[in-house]
Amino acid sequence: MTVDHGLEGNSPSGRWRSTIDGLVVGLATHLGEQVTLIDADEIGDAFSCSIRGPEPSGPTFQVAWDGVLGMQYIDGKPDISVSLFLYSRGRRLRLDDQPGSYLEIVYEGPLDGSGTWRDQGWLQDDFGEFEGYDRYGD
Repeated sequence: MTVDHGLEGNSPSGRWRSTIDGLVVGLATHLGEQVTLIDADEIGDAFSCSIRGPEPSGPTFQVAWDGVLGMQYIDGKPDISVSLFLYSRGRRLRLDDQPGSYLEIVYEGPLDGSGTWRDQGWLQDDFGEFEGYDRYGD
């Protein structure tokens, strides 16, 4: 799998570029599909990236996803995870009518992306951090 930088001139170019690229490639392999890097923000020893899966296809469900890949240091160790928001026909899917449920995947291993991704399952957005991801592509 390769990294697809979704927007011209919007690829990461700072300190974390190779780490972000490696993690996106590893995530694409884990998911078994293309992952597009939409944008990346670096904040000192941390970063946050918007990512997206393939465009929805098919006449029935038209399932797609957006997500946030992030890294920060906690207790001197990198903490890396992806929060995925699932959509059908452009509208966000939620678990049990929770206003902000999402799928969480965590990464463990070296910062080159060769480590292991592990699915955490559905989580509830208790702090409203992801309320803005209501429609696909917003």
